[in-house]
Amino acid sequence: MEKHLKRTSKENCEAESSKRKREGSIVWQHFEKTNDGTKAICTYCGKILKTAGNTTNLTDHLKRIHPNRLTADKLPVSTKLDAFLLRDVQYPADSKRKEELDKHVMRMIALDVQPFSIVNDTGFRALMHKMDPRYKLPSKTYLRDVSLPKVYESLKGQLQSALECVEYVAITTDGWTSKANESYLTITCHFINTEFLLNSAVLSTSTLLMCTNHTAANIAYSIRVVLTEWGLMGKVVSIVTDNDSTMKKACELLGVKHFPCFAHTVNLLVQDVLKLEILGPILTKCKSIVSFMKRSTTAIAKFKQAQNIESPFGLIQEVSTRWSSAFQMIKRLLETMQALSSVLLCTPKAPVPFSAEEIDILKELTELLSPFQDATMATSGSKNATISLVIPLTCELHQKLQNLRPNLKTAEVVCAFEILSSRLNDRFAHYETRTVPRIRTLIDPRFKKDGFKSSSNADRAVKALEQEIYTALSSTSREQPTPPEPSQKPK
Repeated sequence: MEKHLKRTSKENCEAESSKRKREGSIVWQHFEKTNDGTKAICTYCGKILKTAGNTTNLTDHLKRIHPNRLTADKLPVSTKLDAFLLRDVQYPADSKRKEELDKHVMRMIALDVQPFSIVNDTGFRALMHKMDPRYKLPSKTYLRDVSLPKVYESLKGQLQSALECVEYVAITTDGWTSKANESYLTITCHFINTEFLLNSAVLSTSTLLMCTNHTAANIAYSIRVVLTEWGLMGKVVSIVTDNDSTMKKACELLGVKHFPCFAHTVNLLVQDVLKLEILGPILTKCKSIVSFMKRSTTAIAKFKQAQNIESPFGLIQEVSTRWSSAFQMIKRLLETMQALSSVLLCTPKAPVPFSAEEIDILKELTELLSPFQDATMATSGSKNATISLVIPLTCELHQKLQNLRPNLKTAEVVCAFEILSSRLNDRFAHYETRTVPRIRTLIDPRFKKDGFKSSSNADRAVKALEQEIYTALSSTSREQPTPPEPSQKPK
C-alpha cells in the first residue's frame, strides 16, 4: 500500500510538471516561434527576438514596447523571475512623457475650473490608467505647490513679452465678494497685439492691499501696484468700471480717463424701473410661481410633460443683482404659459395662474425691456471692441422707446415707460460728450456722424479727431504739421 501511494504521488508530480511544460509561459500568447525554434516574432510590432529556451528578453520587450499588454490579469506569472519582470513599470519622475502629461492635467484643471482633488477621484484615476498605465497622476499638493506656480510663471512671461510690444492698453476692473464673504479686486487688460487681434488677459485677482479699507485711495494704490508690476502704468488710456463714485475717484487719483460701463448703466436704469411699487405685485407673483415649480418635483414633471416637446423648457428665477434675469424669467413664463397654467390648475396648493390682464402686463413689459436686453448683449462682447456701439445704441434706445409708446395700454407698463423715458437721458447723455466714444463712433464706418443723437456732438467729435491726428503726426514727424483751422467747417 505504501509503495502504491508513493508511486501515485510521483506520477502526479510528473503529470503536473509535464502539464506546465506543455502550457509554457503565458508570454507566448504575444509571440510566435520561428520554425527552427531559436527566435520569436512579436504579434504586435513584428520584431524578431532571439530566445534560448527562456522568455526573459521577450517579457522585457513587452514591458518596454507594449506595456498595456502586460497587465496582471492577462499575464498570471508562474515564476518569481516572471513576477519581477512583469511588475508595474511607471514613467520616471523626470521623464519628458510624465512632465508633458502633468502639464496637460494642470491645464485641464485650470481651463475647466476643476478642484485639485480631481486627481484623487476614482473615475478619473481609472480613466488615466486606461489611457496610459505607465502614467502615475501627481498629488493635489504637487499640482498646487509645484505645477501651478510653474504654469503661472510661464504664462506670465509670455504675457509680459506680448505687452512689451504694445503701446496702449485699456483696463477693466471690478470689486466682488466671494461665497466666503471675502472681497477681491480683479484687473483685466485689453490690447491689440502685433497681428492686430484684440486680446484680453486677467492681470490680477487679489484682495486690496489694505483689505479693511475700501477707500478710493486704497483702490487706486492697489491698481497702481498691479499696473507697475506689469509695466503698464504709462500705457493705460482708459479704465472701465461700474458707476460707483469710489471707482471714479480712484481713476482720478491714478490720472487715467474713467469710462463707466455701459451695461452697468443699463442695469441701474432698469433696476430702478423694476423696483416701482406698481410693478411689485406682478413681479412677486412671477417669482412665487417659479419658486413653487422648482420646489415641487411633481409639478415640474407635469410641467415638462405638458409642453409635449422633445426638449422641454425649465423656468428661470430672478437674481436680484442682474436685471436681465428678471427679463428672462418673464420671457420664459410667457413662452410656457399654456403648459404652466394647466399644471397650476391641477396641482394642489399651487399658486393661482396668471389672469388675462396679468399676461397683458407681462407681454408689454417684455416688449418695453427688450431693447435694453439687446443693448446689453451687444456691448458685452469680449472678442470685438464695442465702445463704438455705445452712442448709437443710446440713440436707438431713445427711438425705440418713442415707437413703443402707442402700443402700451396697461397702466403698470405705461408708468414704467414714463420712468424709463425721463431717466434715460440723465443716465446716458454723458456718453455722447466723452472724447473716446465720440472718436470711436466717428471712425466706425457703420455709423460715422449718423451715429450721434446731437449734430453738435458729431461736429465736436470731428474736431477731436482732427486734433488727435495732429498730435499723432507731431510726435512722429520732424516737421511740425499745420494745425487744423479752428474756423474750418467739419466735413
